[in-house]
Order: sequence, then C-alpha cells, then structure tokens
Amino acid sequence: MWSFLAVFLLLPVWFSYAHQFQQAQPDAWIESLELDKEKENYTLSASISLNLGEEVRNAAEKGVPLYFTINMEVLKPQRLWFDKTELAQQHTWRIQYNALLRQWRISNGEHSIPELSLDDSLQHIINLESWPINDLDQLDPAINYKGRLRLKLDTSLLPRPFQINAFNSSAWSLSTPWKNFTLKVSDIKPSS
Repeated sequence: MWSFLAVFLLLPVWFSYAHQFQQAQPDAWIESLELDKEKENYTLSASISLNLGEEVRNAAEKGVPLYFTINMEVLKPQRLWFDKTELAQQHTWRIQYNALLRQWRISNGEHSIPELSLDDSLQHIINLESWPINDLDQLDPAINYKGRLRLKLDTSLLPRPFQINAFNSSAWSLSTPWKNFTLKVSDIKPSS
C-alpha cells in the first residue's frame, strides 16, 4: 500500500522534471566541423542546426536586426593549471529585414548580400564554409591542442530597448553548446 502511495505521489514530480528536461534541450547545436588547409591558409567549415523561436522570427520580420557570433578557441593543455588559450577568433553576422525594399540582407562587416527570406539568410551561417582561421600556422605542429566552437545569438549588439526585452525572455538566449575537438596542426590535410 505504501509503495503504491509513494509512486502515486512521486509521479507528478517525475513528469515535471521530464517536462523541464524536454524544454531545456538546446535549439541550436553544431552537427559537424572540419578543418582544412587551402594553399597556405587554414579554414574551418561547420554544419549547424539552428531553430529560431517565433518571438525572434517575429521581431526580425519587423526589422529588428539579428546578430550571430561564432567563437572559436584553441587551448594548449596544461598539466597542473588551467588550459592556456593559444588562439581565439570570432566572427559576427548581421541579418536585417528592410520593409521598404522588402528585402533581407546579411552582412559581416566586409560584405553585404541581399536574400529573399530569413531562412535564406540563415543558410550563410548554418552552412559555414571556408572560414579563415588566422595564426593557426603559428602553433606548434607537434602538440595536440584542444579546440572548441560555439555559435550564439548575440543580444549585446541589439538596440537598447530590445536588449531589455531579450534579457527578460528565454527565446533570445539562443546558443549552441561548445563543440569540442582535438587539433594537431600537422594532421590538417590540404583540401582537394
């Protein structure tokens, strides 16, 4: 009798935790990444799964710019202390809808490309191809480094009124978990 009562009382608690776990699953993750050597330059390509929520999509369709920042770090393992950051690089894209032109535009500071839709604009980010990695040739080719990569919706670059709104809403806290990888410069093969 007591075991039945305990199960009956704990069942709602279990369902509550299961529901929270299901909601806590990330809406973005890095599916794969690859480092290549093109001539004398090193590049990174990645495939990212990204699901924007309705709140973020609606804001973008009303002209609020979306900023996505990708961060990559290369760490040198240390035996007795924290790993040392040998290389850190980031890149930011801006996606914005112009209601007068009825056109989406993605820009990265150097280039600006018109697109037909928000999803078409996101393709430039989620199918990252040949992103140049600077100073990778300065690393010791014999050491196995730790690398990590992350993409996030960067709310710190939003206009001030939207930063406050984004702070109060979990829909705007969109970020992939860090994708860890190992890196040995001498093992990176030239792309064919």
